[in-house]
Amino acid sequence: MIENLREKSQTVLLKPSIRVLYLRKLRDSVKNHREEIISALKEDIGKSEYEAFMTEYATVMQELNFFINNTVKLARAKNTSFDLLTFPNKTEIRNRAFGVCLIISPWNYPFNLSMIPVIDAIAAGNSVYLMMSRKNPKIRELMKEILNPVEDVVHLENDRSYDDVLEEEFDFYFFTGSKNRGQAVYKKAAENLKPCVLELGGKSPCIVDKDVDLEDTAKKICWAKFTNSGQTCVAVDYLVVEESIKDRLMHYILKEIDENYSDISEMSRIKTKAKYDQFRKIMRDRTDRIGGKYHDDEMIIEPCVFTDATFNDEIMKDEIFGPLLPVISYTDIDVMLMHIRRMDNPLAFYVFTKDKKLCDYITNSVGFGGGCINDCMMHISNNKAPFGGFGNSGLGHYHGKWGFDTFSHKQSIYVSRKVDNPFRFKPFTDKKLNLMKKFLG
Repeated sequence: MIENLREKSQTVLLKPSIRVLYLRKLRDSVKNHREEIISALKEDIGKSEYEAFMTEYATVMQELNFFINNTVKLARAKNTSFDLLTFPNKTEIRNRAFGVCLIISPWNYPFNLSMIPVIDAIAAGNSVYLMMSRKNPKIRELMKEILNPVEDVVHLENDRSYDDVLEEEFDFYFFTGSKNRGQAVYKKAAENLKPCVLELGGKSPCIVDKDVDLEDTAKKICWAKFTNSGQTCVAVDYLVVEESIKDRLMHYILKEIDENYSDISEMSRIKTKAKYDQFRKIMRDRTDRIGGKYHDDEMIIEPCVFTDATFNDEIMKDEIFGPLLPVISYTDIDVMLMHIRRMDNPLAFYVFTKDKKLCDYITNSVGFGGGCINDCMMHISNNKAPFGGFGNSGLGHYHGKWGFDTFSHKQSIYVSRKVDNPFRFKPFTDKKLNLMKKFLG
């Protein structure tokens, strides 16, 4: 199977125009299965139709449309700018596919986080060996039909285990998921001396200064925290609020929850019983809890806010990945930033302030993957910008052009012409040396 896929990358997918044909087939297939995709996401995860369309279907269509329109252009060799040492000849940069890409996707956004790297890989001329989470049987089964028109260049694995598949040698490794499993993938890529991208996670903070529009801020925070019941890698993990405005911000957050996040038919399920029980225990042990009503039969937990959290709390040790929002107040910005820096690098970082100087100071003080100023999560919606982690939250990036570059090896090709640069050849004279010193010294 893997050798067949590798041959496709080296032959069929060499021409960018052929890649576009495959992407068109894929787009048609996705369109034809739109309602089934949304239905499967509802059945597997509990996503509402609106949320499934916005966060899974629409993002995939955006990526497909981008590459159908831009693959041929992106694949062209590009000449470097003028270079004195190689003048009058030219150097061009060519894009070469790696071969067979292993793409491992998670359960929380199973369609989005499977399809977008697959699209990027095909656009760059690679074939794909795709592994999806077994926790989503409906969308996984549906993906067989969706990928059927491109099955000669994309293989969806349904039977083998992760460990078994990792014994194979791939040309590129792309993983989205937990840190522990990501380390295993990274280790295998290193053993095979192959490139690897890891999209992991982390505790993504949201800092709120005292000078902001609190109602607007609350609306954006709630959307970024409670979409998919907080089971999003770039969700707001915890809130850090300037002490003087904390009570007023809490008023607007609780108001927003009451008005727009209280219908359990629009809430995603907590994916595992172990995680559901863990959240229930956390809520039971805290006295500062507001909300968090739970529904055992559906494994749904309504939005829950902890109003008096600290950086030393148990809930602050690991990424929450659920609808529980700890709120920490601060008076000293530097003490607050010190606490954040002591934790692993977050995948996302959010700041609400009107003070540009303060904003620059905060965002330059912490290493993170990407983020927003006066908003949350929207940075991942623009596929003209790269998405990826930093440090413990991930390695590498993708989306749009950045995905094409990630899945392409850049080859430098020097093209010699009849006229050559005489300075490189003997005899090495003082005149040549002095001229080089004049222009390059």
